[in-house]
Amino acid sequence: HLEGDYTSKRLQVVPAGIFDHMPHLTFIHFGGIPDVEKLPSFSSLKNLRYLALVILNSLKEIPSFEGLSKLVDLNIVEAARAKTLPSLTPLVSLKSLGIRYRTGVCCNGFITGTCDTTSFQCLPKAGEPYPMTCTSERVSEADKAILDQYDATAICPNWFPYDLEAAAPTKYTSDDLCGSTLYKECYLNGVQGICYNTRMMVISCVTQQAYTTMRQLQIERKVGDVCNVTVEAWLGCK
Repeated sequence: HLEGDYTSKRLQVVPAGIFDHMPHLTFIHFGGIPDVEKLPSFSSLKNLRYLALVILNSLKEIPSFEGLSKLVDLNIVEAARAKTLPSLTPLVSLKSLGIRYRTGVCCNGFITGTCDTTSFQCLPKAGEPYPMTCTSERVSEADKAILDQYDATAICPNWFPYDLEAAAPTKYTSDDLCGSTLYKECYLNGVQGICYNTRMMVISCVTQQAYTTMRQLQIERKVGDVCNVTVEAWLGCK
């Protein structure tokens, strides 16, 4: 699991060949490395089951999926520069697929056949180093058949009004609003949120309702962390 952020001190390069002798690796999460332009080959990862490529906005090309016959779960999130996808046909064990947020193939016509410049995730963004452009390249019929197995919430929900960079943790959203207190109620720009650490990130105020609902259900069903009534009364803790 390699997780970066939007600060100035972030990973620039992932060395070529680092996966060549890791045949037993089953999980890779690359997240928050927006300056990385190239990833190493995945072809030796014969036992890989989970792969997430998240916030790789400078990535020129997504590596081939050849050799990933055991991959079950694939997520591509915010890969704005990559204009095409490698073939999905080698992923014979795939059960879960997500291609979301500001991802080039969702906006440039590669997947949908129509270039989208008006949906929230496809709108021009000030200061973006690699603005998305339309392409004449199109997904193959074989790959389209695979994509069609998943609904619109998983594949290119371009309408979804959420900016990952704007929502990234800051000193204000973490220290000031949450003070390292998990599940605390918080308000960000007038919107109710919950203090939570998504993946392996710092505890920060997140306003996506799904996280609040998830914690409410955990409390209701008595699963997960034991609730703290002082902090979580607002979630139904008694």
